[in-house]
Amino acid sequence: MKQRAKSFKDADDPYRSGERMGHFIGIAYDKCCGCKLCELSCSMLRSGKGISSPALSRIRVLRREPQGLDIPMVCLHCEDPPCMVCPADAMSQDQRGVVMINDDKCIGCKQCLLACPFGAISFNPEKGKVFKCDLCNGAPLCVRICNVAHPADKVLTYQKPEMFEKSIRTRAFERIANSVMQSRVELASKVKG
Repeated sequence: MKQRAKSFKDADDPYRSGERMGHFIGIAYDKCCGCKLCELSCSMLRSGKGISSPALSRIRVLRREPQGLDIPMVCLHCEDPPCMVCPADAMSQDQRGVVMINDDKCIGCKQCLLACPFGAISFNPEKGKVFKCDLCNGAPLCVRICNVAHPADKVLTYQKPEMFEKSIRTRAFERIANSVMQSRVELASKVKG
């Protein structure tokens, strides 16, 4: 008997437990196929109109051509966030570890954007404010869409930080930061050249 594909509604849903925060989005970088469904779904949700606008997505899939890798980039809600340098005090971290931006306080100075080593903060020129992933109040749409589209791969997962040893997360953060910095250097050299 042919098994029907899971729909969005009947996919395994770790978000129903009520224990929604104190988690982060785990990424299996080596399994990403670059379909950008995570980016598309986030942009459609965040546009407020159901319109696809990748510039509004809180998750980005970066293509590293030399290595042939697609790397999903999203806020990692760091334990000691380097992005919390806002002179207007618009950045905060709640008791669950979620790093948030208060739109009412943001003055659009982009200091947090420059301080984030992962490139996880973006700027909306229409609003003149920065934005980043807020974990969709505990039910990240990007994770849900990815797991419905690619159930065997589990590229994006929503999990407790304790599931990873701190040293493993630290090494992953360092690899991502180095990759992002290398991309920025390459882009700067292309712009100058």
